[in-house]
Amino acid sequence: MDRMIHTALNSLKMILQNQQITSQNISNASVVGYRKDSNSEFGSAYLNGEDQLNSRVFATRQIGAFSNQQGELESTENPLDVAIKGNGFFIIQPKEGDIALSRRGDFSLNQEGQLKDGDGNLVLGNDLQPILIPAFRRIEISSEGEIRINPLEAPLDAPLQLIATLGSNTGEELDLEKGPDGIIRPKAELDDQGQENIPGIEATGNVSMVNKFLEKSNVNPIEELIMTLEHQRNYETHVKFIDLAKQMDEGGASLMRVPD
Repeated sequence: MDRMIHTALNSLKMILQNQQITSQNISNASVVGYRKDSNSEFGSAYLNGEDQLNSRVFATRQIGAFSNQQGELESTENPLDVAIKGNGFFIIQPKEGDIALSRRGDFSLNQEGQLKDGDGNLVLGNDLQPILIPAFRRIEISSEGEIRINPLEAPLDAPLQLIATLGSNTGEELDLEKGPDGIIRPKAELDDQGQENIPGIEATGNVSMVNKFLEKSNVNPIEELIMTLEHQRNYETHVKFIDLAKQMDEGGASLMRVPD
């Protein structure tokens, strides 16, 4: 019976982890460009003891999986807002860590004139350097990510000047995951010597962008609430399963008890 209880306890742990993921999705449902964490399918890992028949089964799940489904686009009329239509990511420099990817396009300028997103991460250009935007009267961002401005010192009727291009990556050639900080980065790969190497991020382009729009989170709050109820039902089922195993164990022990 201990195997039954052991398996049920592992399943309860997985249910708790999936409930945490669901709660995380609900709390970020209004965050621009947020990518929903995925409740991964249950897997199994077996542990065998040497020279023993006894074995244990552990429930497993994939860490860092997320949904890349397109979020709804919303018009803002803000010339610094950019949404990605279809596959692709902006390239950013987070406050901590290496270069990463993001779908967040609520851009603004910091005190140094550098382009940043709504979370304070620096937005990088196609040269993988922070984008510096001089003072301007008007700014436009094309569907290819080209940033053009009318500088303050230029005549009003002067043509817009190209000053930078948003760095972007389709993400199609990278195996991506979300880290504990919510940032999307390539997964580490093992080389021939068993050492972990993280693939570098390059500005590949070929990403379609829409200016004056923002992409909403791809979280569906109603679906997440339904998943919360499903987690609760699964939890109750496994608790009953443990109680049943206990009753069966006690019943078997009473049958084998030697009479006085």
